[in-house]
Amino acid sequence: MEGSSNINGVNGFNDLDPWAQQVEYRDIKAQQQLTKQHYGSPAGTPTHTPPAAEDVKAGLAGLEIAPAQDFAEMEKLSRDYQPDLEGPLVGAVKSSKALEVEYAAADPAFVRKTVALSPKYPNYRTILGDGNCGWRAVAFGFFELLLKTGDSNHIGMQYARIASLNGLMMLAGLQPFIYEDFAEVTFELLGAIDSSPAIDTPCDVSMIADRFNNQDVSDAIITHFKFLTSSWMKTRPEYYQPFLDRPVKDFCEAQIEPYGIEIEHVGLMALIDCLVLPAGFAVEVFYLDRSAGDEVNVHRFADLGADGSIPTPPDAPVLRLLYRPGHYDIIYKKGDIPEESPPSIQVSFLSSLPEQTFAPTPLGSLLHHIPSSNLDPFPIEPGPSNFRPSMFNLPAFQPSPLQSLPFQTTTFRNSPFNPSHFQSEHFQPEIYQPPTPTSLGGAKRSSSVEKSSGGGSNEWENAQYSKDGY
Repeated sequence: MEGSSNINGVNGFNDLDPWAQQVEYRDIKAQQQLTKQHYGSPAGTPTHTPPAAEDVKAGLAGLEIAPAQDFAEMEKLSRDYQPDLEGPLVGAVKSSKALEVEYAAADPAFVRKTVALSPKYPNYRTILGDGNCGWRAVAFGFFELLLKTGDSNHIGMQYARIASLNGLMMLAGLQPFIYEDFAEVTFELLGAIDSSPAIDTPCDVSMIADRFNNQDVSDAIITHFKFLTSSWMKTRPEYYQPFLDRPVKDFCEAQIEPYGIEIEHVGLMALIDCLVLPAGFAVEVFYLDRSAGDEVNVHRFADLGADGSIPTPPDAPVLRLLYRPGHYDIIYKKGDIPEESPPSIQVSFLSSLPEQTFAPTPLGSLLHHIPSSNLDPFPIEPGPSNFRPSMFNLPAFQPSPLQSLPFQTTTFRNSPFNPSHFQSEHFQPEIYQPPTPTSLGGAKRSSSVEKSSGGGSNEWENAQYSKDGY
């Protein structure tokens, strides 16, 4: 009976899990079936040995679920992972057609919306996605709009307004030594915009882009704006608490003040309320996501003047942000960036062409490399003339302009054989003479002379023949 107990697995295998035994048995049978199919018959001699049961158990042990602490460690590594970012902090203006190319193979919702976006908003500016893209996009767009106003008085007013917010930060509990170094960089940029020659050419924002592509300058301005936003929310908790699931103070310390934390919707609202709307600007956020519709959803931030503040005018300058899940860029409406005009071409019109004379080309200078024995060109006398004579034609007859031409019939004068006719192969306009009364009435006068002299018809025919033969 002891032997039967061992076979049934009662005494010697109490520690084995029945599920593990079934898995082991199925794996062994599957391996035998694969061996049979590969070699054609179990009787064949395989070139390798099938894995033993111990190897199968070892492989199953490697598939065990990791402990909870391992998942927590993996979450921390994923949260702290920083991708290798390339490119400037604030990129150059690009065509919105690049968005169509980028999303051409993406979700159909993105394809439809990017195609509908580019005709109305043909340009956009990329912002590096380092965790501060939302803050950097708003800050850059704010200074860009200030420069494009071209109003030195307005820039000075914003300088004074932002300087007055130092008292707001002290009221929120920030000591001056915490924020004054960062605020100094912001004020230095405002002063540079006001005194820069670029204010006369507001379309040139390269000066601002150079500052924001400096890592130290860009980070200092962002940190200053973070302190302003946090102080604004802490001193007005009733406006923002309904949108939060924790106290405003805790939200600011966790999501607003730390560097590298991407801006959330509530933080974006506070930044716009504190910085952009009081300057007389509006903000529009374009949400490029998978929501329904063929066009992007647009949300406009504007001061309605509910608390006695000055409402944002409908034609106010607009800072436009393009939001893609987890990232902000700046987008420009058609007309925000003037198109480069083609270079002007100046054309001068002359009332009359000046008199020009051309000296005939000497034949010897053209044929000095050709033996003179092979050619016998006609001699051409050099001298100034209105037309350059050909070296292969005989010089045409050129009577003096003062010399009156002999009698011409109307037929000859209007024929292409007349060198003064415009259809002549040897047209020479300088010998043209307008018809005179003598040439026009020559035939009638000859007829009257004939009658008065009593000459015969043979004399008239001979005279007419000699005149026509000219």
